[in-house]
Amino acid sequence: MNRHYLAVATIAVSTLGFSGCTSHHQASKEQLSDTGATVMASQDSHSVHQPKWSYKGSTGTEYWGDVEGASTCKTGKQQSPINITKVTASSAASPIIDYAQSTDIRINDNGHTVVYTPTTENNTIMLDNERYVLKQFHYHTPSEHQFGSQNYPGEIHFVHANSKGNLAVVGVMLKIGEANDMLRVLLNGTEIITQNDDEFTANDVDLSTLAPVMATFYHYSGSLTTPPCSEKVQWYVSKQPLTLTSDQFKIMSNLYEGNNRPIQPQGSRKVEQLSN
Repeated sequence: MNRHYLAVATIAVSTLGFSGCTSHHQASKEQLSDTGATVMASQDSHSVHQPKWSYKGSTGTEYWGDVEGASTCKTGKQQSPINITKVTASSAASPIIDYAQSTDIRINDNGHTVVYTPTTENNTIMLDNERYVLKQFHYHTPSEHQFGSQNYPGEIHFVHANSKGNLAVVGVMLKIGEANDMLRVLLNGTEIITQNDDEFTANDVDLSTLAPVMATFYHYSGSLTTPPCSEKVQWYVSKQPLTLTSDQFKIMSNLYEGNNRPIQPQGSRKVEQLSN
């Protein structure tokens, strides 16, 4: 973990507030915890993290399948992430994203990434007329998915679940460019938790500004990209990236860099290109 050499970056203080303060395809507490959804107050100190898995060394990605309950990381045939190269045009509908303009977001470091958890269930996507609720989002640097064997600097995963616990993840790439005001608010909170070993809530965040607009999505059936690597996760990877400044990105990468799982074999799976 790279937190102890986090560089302090100066960013503008937002007018939005912060307040101090938590089956193979089922969105169980265990699975969502591994994707970062469960926020545990008892884990707010960085020193208590004793990870069973990591991204390098004796607990690195090649050993994930040896972690108790995570054999799918080794034996699974529909693993994520993948390198998106060959795609098939499809008439299927893209996810309809309906994120709220004002949401309180809990910010927590789970030892593998920083997790941003909405306090309400009014941020949703619609897939085939079925409602999926945003449970949390988190980031990886560099990106986990590749386009033509190339990584983006970063990738945000928006993790959703329907009433049955089925998971759908929207992957959005990050690239260096213009500043993103809402990411600035969340990164303000990220700096606070890293400096104080605490959990904070960012108030009145407009999540709609983070959602891809009129985007092309690449859809395939995959898995969680962290142990237990559960499969039958529906992936919707956006071709449209979010931009942020190099200073904004530095806050993310200085804390967690290299927390991306290596590319997994696509096998016989098709990747569908969906357009609005």
